[in-house]
Amino acid sequence: MRKPTSLFIGRFQPFHKGHLSAVKWIAKKSGSVIIAIGSAQERNTERNPFSAKERMKMMRAQLSATGLLKKCTLVSVTDIKGNEKWAAHVDENVPRYDVVYSNNALVKRLMKKAGKTVRAVPFFSKATYNATKIRARMKKGAEWRGRVPQKVRKALVKLGAEEKLRRIN
Repeated sequence: MRKPTSLFIGRFQPFHKGHLSAVKWIAKKSGSVIIAIGSAQERNTERNPFSAKERMKMMRAQLSATGLLKKCTLVSVTDIKGNEKWAAHVDENVPRYDVVYSNNALVKRLMKKAGKTVRAVPFFSKATYNATKIRARMKKGAEWRGRVPQKVRKALVKLGAEEKLRRIN
């Protein structure tokens, strides 16, 4: 029996160890994994400090280092106005897939409404591996490096992520 092609959508601001754990878990259940980097048009804001290009670069480096890149396709998806059109917009911007993996309530609702098969991903230490909290820690200069994978950490340091977040109002 053919393993499904899976879609995993997120903003990955930044890609942390919880995201990496989710990709590993999804990859075990899938023939291939499409990772859609959402809000691709956003950058230099408190909620979305890193550009799609920056996120893609750090994710590729980490997925390559862990041997997952060969099973993954990374794509960018911009936001659109109107939730009713969102699932179709995703379909227009990603390769064909069989199942969507997400824990985001809105993503799950919109994809189910569009007739997609949607499954949840087990959370991996959600209290620790939470991108909003990681960005806040970066901005304050608190410890964040242990919450992101090694290649992502190197990319964030090279980008001057702490200073970048402090400059954003």
